[in-house]
Amino acid sequence: MIFDETKATTRVLVALGCVTAMPAMAQETIDNESYPRLLKSSTSAKVSVISEGDRQLGLTPDRSTKSDELGLDIKPEWVWQLSPSWRSKLRLQAFAATGQVDVSDEIGGTETDGFFALREAWLDYNGLTGYPGESIRFGRERLKEGTGMWWDDDLTLVRWIFDTTLLDTTVGIANKLTEARTDLNELPKDEQDIARLFASTQWQWHKDHYLTFLATHAERYGQGEDLAADPDGGSPERVPESLTWLGVRADQAYFDWHSTSPVQYLASFGAVAGKDARLSENPGAANGLTREERDVSGWAADLGLRAQLVESPRWVVGVHGAMASGGGQRGESDAFRQTQLESNRSRFTGTRSQVARFGEAFQPEWSNLKVATVYTALADRDRWAANLLYHKYWMSDPSGTVNSDLIEPGFSGVSDDLGESVDVVLGYYGAQDAGTWTSFDARLRGGVFFPGEAYGNDVDNARHRIVLDLTKRF
Repeated sequence: MIFDETKATTRVLVALGCVTAMPAMAQETIDNESYPRLLKSSTSAKVSVISEGDRQLGLTPDRSTKSDELGLDIKPEWVWQLSPSWRSKLRLQAFAATGQVDVSDEIGGTETDGFFALREAWLDYNGLTGYPGESIRFGRERLKEGTGMWWDDDLTLVRWIFDTTLLDTTVGIANKLTEARTDLNELPKDEQDIARLFASTQWQWHKDHYLTFLATHAERYGQGEDLAADPDGGSPERVPESLTWLGVRADQAYFDWHSTSPVQYLASFGAVAGKDARLSENPGAANGLTREERDVSGWAADLGLRAQLVESPRWVVGVHGAMASGGGQRGESDAFRQTQLESNRSRFTGTRSQVARFGEAFQPEWSNLKVATVYTALADRDRWAANLLYHKYWMSDPSGTVNSDLIEPGFSGVSDDLGESVDVVLGYYGAQDAGTWTSFDARLRGGVFFPGEAYGNDVDNARHRIVLDLTKRF
């Protein structure tokens, strides 16, 4: 499980050297009408300004985490047609920042000041049958579904793909062997030694009306003694042992920003059952932790309704209500927990903008949580979009907790009121043809979180997170 930084850097540099030689070779083979053929070659360079308020919400003045930083993110990628039946993709990343920043919009809850990474490297074979939409893919890939609340992560996997006009299905196995980043030598304890089986089927049963079924199973194959306390003093609260998630979703092209439907709906329901382990620090134990298995049984739902007021430019208003169960007792948990592959970021406002489902400045896990959301958005679908959102939060069980990648303190236990937030997400999307002066994107994601009574009386009045991205494609 150890990802050696020196070896990782060497591998990334070797890979970069190899792939930069490929375009010339690919161009020569195209002239000779042979393989491999370079289907796509592009590089995006993103400059970010990131301003973030105190993650401690003022409760620990000696540990203030306010920051104002700059970041540079470069992603080259190549797609080749290796033969009539074989295709491949390679995507790399280099990131640097002036200080520690959160990169949860793409990777998920990790603070860093820089790294090299292998994001994707896969082979796809479509010679199983004569059907053009069927293939088997293996390697490292970004596994993603529309809501971002089930899967949106880079994984080592093997999966079968069947894609038609009316039916889109995939089944596979995956393992998060490594983050494939030079700044992370080891996966978090709650992500190590877990094999996953996943499947999804999306059926278009009527024009623009979809029914989706999802399933995920996570099985931990590591030994108990492998769960030692992290060197930085932290340890995971919950470690999956054997968990199964089932979900069903019905929607009317809810994530299609080109849709012109006057009314659109989303209804999503999920459940998890199985066993996890609760860990607590114990200096007297051999591995520094006491491990207690728990039965898990939780559920979650997300309902959304959107109305289009004007068609061009498209102006919509929408409402959402999301809930995830909480509660439990010794040896048992009734709290829903997510698959650990989610980003909770999607195009749920009906525009091209990727928006954090539960707030840009809060970003809680979908567990022990109730959220009411109201939003409005204005967009021309392809070139620009403006989104304004309001969220109100409660805990399903005030005696429990709500985990967040951006906010660290615990709760008073006397109130279920987590607070509220307001988000503004603006985007300009330039020409897709690399090399033109208009081939750049600009994006502003700003959020302010106002803590509620669950954090006590000494908490700050507000916490902000603002990210301005300028991206140029080459």
